[in-house]
Amino acid sequence: MVSLVSMSSLGGAAFWVTRLLPVLLVFLYAYWPTLVWMEDTWSREPDYSHGYLVPLLAAMLLWHRTATFPGVRAEPSYAGLSLVLLAVVMRLAGRLLYMDFLDAYSILPLIAGVVWVLIGPEALVWALPAIGFLFFMIPLPYQAESLLSWKLQGIATGLSTGLLRVFGQPAVSEGHVIWIAEQRLVVEQACSGLRIFIGVAALAFFWAVMADRNWRDRVVLLVAVVPLAILVNALRIVSVGLLYKWFESESMRAAIHDWTGYLMIPVAFALLWLLKVYWQSLYRPVEQLTAKDFVPSSSTGNA
Repeated sequence: MVSLVSMSSLGGAAFWVTRLLPVLLVFLYAYWPTLVWMEDTWSREPDYSHGYLVPLLAAMLLWHRTATFPGVRAEPSYAGLSLVLLAVVMRLAGRLLYMDFLDAYSILPLIAGVVWVLIGPEALVWALPAIGFLFFMIPLPYQAESLLSWKLQGIATGLSTGLLRVFGQPAVSEGHVIWIAEQRLVVEQACSGLRIFIGVAALAFFWAVMADRNWRDRVVLLVAVVPLAILVNALRIVSVGLLYKWFESESMRAAIHDWTGYLMIPVAFALLWLLKVYWQSLYRPVEQLTAKDFVPSSSTGNA
């Protein structure tokens, strides 16, 4: 029979010092170059600037779920070494093939394996959403990033051209270029919407885990990420195209380009939040219903 021990009966900080602190020190020593590479990418690439927040939000997910913590196994679960071994293989492959991203992705099975071994498989299931959320702090492989950006560029160009025509503009697209009369608007890779897409996906995942809802509501929130991110980026391109007609100064156009990019991220978050609130108002959990929800409205007459 498996014995689980509550956190309060583990001698407080002594448990974490004896079990987790040595592992944490070894992890920092072994993965320091990888962590430095990720931080450098966060600081240089706007698409991944959210990486600084991901570990903090993952910790918030764990804190939110403390009430359901299953306890700690009294004895180590050595089956978890299989995930640690997987992380080692991934890291060796990343080093041999010069794939930094594979080295970084090995952090996920390593953390999962350590939790499994030191705390138990029940705790691994409990912590899995927070561990999975750490995926968003790791830069995408170059090939995947380029392919995704190229696809998003094409979709954003086509949708933006259509929206500009709705606003009465003589817009025509050629590849990733939009012509508005004599004005040429290039939808570059940096304007593909990848930053909005990743940011909205991370926020949707965070809300899906935090929300006390069923799986259907969480899936709806995650599925909404793709069309919402595409729409918001298209609105940004349309805004730039319309404002460029009023401002011809290069300095003003540079400011418009930058500030519309900054503003679209909170706009995307606000739209996602509105969708979340609207969906929750339509489908409330049974435990939140009251007697009024089952009483016919007085304005409804009998046939």
